[in-house]
Amino acid sequence: MSAYLLTRPEPRDGPQPFDPSRHMRQVANLVATVFADELDSRGRGALREMQFVGRLSPMLGDALSIALFNEYISGHVWVEGGQVIGNVTLQSVDQAGSRWRISNVAVLPSYRRRGIARTLMLDALREVAQRQGNWTVLQVRADNDGAHDLYLSLGFADVSRDAVYRLPATPQRIPPPDARLEQLRPLTGGDLLDLARASRTALAQWADPIRSQDYQIGLGKAAGEWFGRLVGFYRVERWGIWDDRMLLGAVETRANWSSDYFVMRLAVRPSARGRFEEALIARGLMSLAQAGAMPVMIEHDGEHVEATEALLRFGFKPQRDLITMRRAVRPQDAQL
Repeated sequence: MSAYLLTRPEPRDGPQPFDPSRHMRQVANLVATVFADELDSRGRGALREMQFVGRLSPMLGDALSIALFNEYISGHVWVEGGQVIGNVTLQSVDQAGSRWRISNVAVLPSYRRRGIARTLMLDALREVAQRQGNWTVLQVRADNDGAHDLYLSLGFADVSRDAVYRLPATPQRIPPPDARLEQLRPLTGGDLLDLARASRTALAQWADPIRSQDYQIGLGKAAGEWFGRLVGFYRVERWGIWDDRMLLGAVETRANWSSDYFVMRLAVRPSARGRFEEALIARGLMSLAQAGAMPVMIEHDGEHVEATEALLRFGFKPQRDLITMRRAVRPQDAQL
């Protein structure tokens, strides 16, 4: 092992493939520096895992690379003076290797506007083409005009916009809904699934497919919700607005007393938008207020403008607002 280490090539500067045994710890530090104020709980968890692996990698060396990183995770870094100052991470999101996610596009502030991010993105696109991938997908903050313009110049196009909004606490006074809502009973999951699919564009569902199991409510799930409410562990309610036999809009609330916040989910058919958003949000907040005063989080379709305006009127503030973009991979990209 010592002889191998002595003959190992010296680190070089400039763009190069990501080597987990050499770069992991510095990439984790770079991501923590650049995205410190943007990571959600899932992102912070992933960062902690990267930092943990980074601490181990000097001891485990190439064995770590073989065990934890294979053909489904890759990337490129830019090194200056032995320090990683830029990074792009690549990850295959399907077993066939058709679709690849680009993430952790980060450059230290003092090294920006030098073309480093563009170079690393071109390296990533070339690698995906060489691996015979068909699509690359990424997300960018809606207010990050510089990064958004970079991706547009590289041939990416907007697919969808998703945001997370937060209300500091359930309000004490809530205006009554100005529309007739009915409480949705269990076993109405088919209607909820149909509404969810109708309320999202085909491109948005391409980026983030709607899973039927997230909306179908069978006997087991209904019994679990009933028992959770009985013992005071959590409370789930669903309210909707019907037109004859069609569900035009619905709100779902989840009050879990073991969590730091309550959750609300909202959907309205495009043909009914602008008519029921405030009523649904008011009904949802009334349901959650019965469970106590807690912050409320809602994952929101950013393209649903009427819902955005209604959430703001109720006092919700955006926590995260992301644009999903995609780019078809062409055979000539292998020569970038």
